[in-house]
Amino acid sequence: MTAFQPDLPSAFAGSACIGAWAHDPDSNRLALSPVLARLLAVPAASAAGAPLTLALAALEAEDAVRLESVLRAAGEDGRPFEAEFRTRPGPDGPRWLRLMGRSGRDPETGALTTQGLAFDLTEGRRPVDSEVHQAQRQANRLADHAAAMKGLVAGLRNPPLARLVDEVAVEVGHELARHLHGTRRQVH
Repeated sequence: MTAFQPDLPSAFAGSACIGAWAHDPDSNRLALSPVLARLLAVPAASAAGAPLTLALAALEAEDAVRLESVLRAAGEDGRPFEAEFRTRPGPDGPRWLRLMGRSGRDPETGALTTQGLAFDLTEGRRPVDSEVHQAQRQANRLADHAAAMKGLVAGLRNPPLARLVDEVAVEVGHELARHLHGTRRQVH
């Protein structure tokens, strides 16, 4: 593979992609790749149509509620989404996973399905780097999330919330500046 001739299998291998998934909102069932099923403690025999509640039981409680809400919203608006969540400690330890996907209707049957890819982010969250490097990565992620919040709050027409998000974005900017300048001093 070169930068000008990307190879899909190599790209997937280097991306922490652990497979595909699909959610049927009508039956509230999931179809999971074998690796994702294992990480969510879903028996292999059930991976082709597990109840959503079975997969959610493997997640930290607050993340399970949020993921269920994200899947419901995806089925309603059909927009692309991504959601990160933590599994409860198990044989593989706690894991950080990300689902990315979108909903759409099957052109032949008209059935609504939400589907996408799953990624294991756990290795990127383990403290293998220096404390300074890890803090820089956290500041960068905060900046990404602040930018996403600013984009999302605009459509809500909620000025008090927009002001709060602006304040958060400014503070995140200060934090990012501290890391870029290599100092922990206050920047205001």
